[in-house]
Parts: sequence; C-alpha cells; structure tokens
Amino acid sequence: MSTQLALEDDPRLIRLTDEVYVFGTYPYSGLVVTDEGCIAIDGPMSPNICAPWKEFIDAKGPLRYQVYCEHHSDHTISAPYLQPEVLVSSETTRGVMDTDEVAREAMRTWGAYPDVDSAVIDGYRMAYPTLTYRGRLNLELGGKRFTLFEAPGHTMGSTVVHAIDDRVAFIADLGATPAIQSGDPVAWLTTIALLETLDVDWYVQGHMDPMRREDLHEWRLALLGALDTARERDREGLTPDQIVAQGGVFDVAKILGGKTFLGRDDIPPGLLTFGAGALQAIGAERMSEAVHRHPTDSLSAALGPVSTQE
Repeated sequence: MSTQLALEDDPRLIRLTDEVYVFGTYPYSGLVVTDEGCIAIDGPMSPNICAPWKEFIDAKGPLRYQVYCEHHSDHTISAPYLQPEVLVSSETTRGVMDTDEVAREAMRTWGAYPDVDSAVIDGYRMAYPTLTYRGRLNLELGGKRFTLFEAPGHTMGSTVVHAIDDRVAFIADLGATPAIQSGDPVAWLTTIALLETLDVDWYVQGHMDPMRREDLHEWRLALLGALDTARERDREGLTPDQIVAQGGVFDVAKILGGKTFLGRDDIPPGLLTFGAGALQAIGAERMSEAVHRHPTDSLSAALGPVSTQE
C-alpha cells in the first residue's frame, strides 16, 4: 500500500530545482535540501498550514536551520511548529520581534484564520533566534554554500538568503510587497540594485510567485515611481493621508487582492480589510520622511562584518 506524501499534488508546492522547494502559502516559505539536512526560510503564518509543511520537511531530512527574514508577525509564527535545530535572524530583527501577546493579537485580528481554534492561539508561545548575525553570515551545509545578509528596505533588519550553489535568492518581502511601514524606500531601492547583481536564476519573494531578474527590475521601477509621486505631492504641501487619498502610492489591498498567484487564497481575510488601509497610510509617511532626507542618510544593504558558522 502506498502512502501519500504531505503536499503531494498540492498546486501550491513549487519545485524550483531538484533540491529547492517553495510552498506558495502566506507567506511563501522556502526549503533547501542537502545531504546533511535542510534549511527552511520563513514559514506559514497559519498553524494549520504549518502542519503539512513540517511533514513535508521531515520527509526530506532534519531541519538544521530555519531563517526568519524579518520581524513581522506573518514571518515569525512558524518556528514553534516547524521546530528547527537552529533559528536564525539578523540582530536587528531579533531586537524588534513580537512578544507572545503581540503575536497572539496578530493571530486574532489581521492574521486570523477561521479554521484555527482559539485555544491554539491562546496557548501560542514565540520561538526566538538562537543564532543572530550582523552584516553577513556565511553557512555551509551538506556541501552547499549559503550567504545571509542584511538587506534593509521593507524592514530595516530584513535578511536575504542566497543559496549560492542552487542559484536561488530568498528575498522575502523585498520583492513586490507593497508595504513599507517598517522600512525605508531609498534603502529598499539600494537593496534591490544589489539583488539584481546576484548570480541567480530565481528570486523567491514573500507574497507572490518566484521572480526573475526582469521582474525584480520592474518592481524597482515601480517603487521609484511611487517615491517620485510622494515627492511631488509633498512639494505641493500634501500630508501623507492626502497623498494616499489621491492614489498611486501602494494600494495594498488593490495590489495583493487584484493579482493571481498561488498563495492568493491563503491570505488572511483581515489583511485586506483590517490591515491594508493602515499599511498604506504608514507607507506614505515613510515616503514623506524619506523625501526630506538626503538619500545618503538612508541605510544600505550591509556587507560586513562577516560572521561564519562555528
């Protein structure tokens, strides 16, 4: 009798290469398989969706590392369910992660899933990184090389995981995610320019399907256009709320709700209602702040100091 593997025939499961998988849920979650175990990148926000993902990972090998690419709640719920041996993030991300209660509140409000029992949320406890880095971290597992580096933009502590030998970069919400409430648009533009120089075939983003370099370039132009629009309206004396009211600056609900991608149906219902307007307003504030600074005052992607695996 044959046993069906977890996520077998699930259309959300993408096999980018022989040993790189992407689970197209919320957020998109990555897995690199090696001869000595696996590295997971982020993980599902829903505890119920974590269950088949963990089963899939366990079938591929022990989970040696899991990387949290940013501090936002949707990216930092999963580790207690996936149970990595080592949980990794940047020092900046670790410093601003949710408390247990803040995480529970996110799971009850904008990140709520109707099929998750309230008792599961009430009993939720955060897992915090056991390995942090500043600047850049080089890892090797099963003969494969990985470079993790700080890439400010969507958040100021965002991490990119460059799977060098698999030619894949996991960039989380530095891709076409129209939210900048915790970041800086100029830093984001600088980071994208760096990402475009990576020798990769795929960029795996946090909330839409994997991108090619030309897709990333289009997103950089869209981000630059939004910043230019904010600058023009700021010169006219408009407030951030007025900038948003005129449109054209990152309508979160419209962008995420109007596109077709594998993880579309896994977006928490409250994100597009409860959270989208607030994200757009705060994003306009970040852009208004940025246009009053010289671009060199914004942080750029950090290349050092270099941390190595011990």
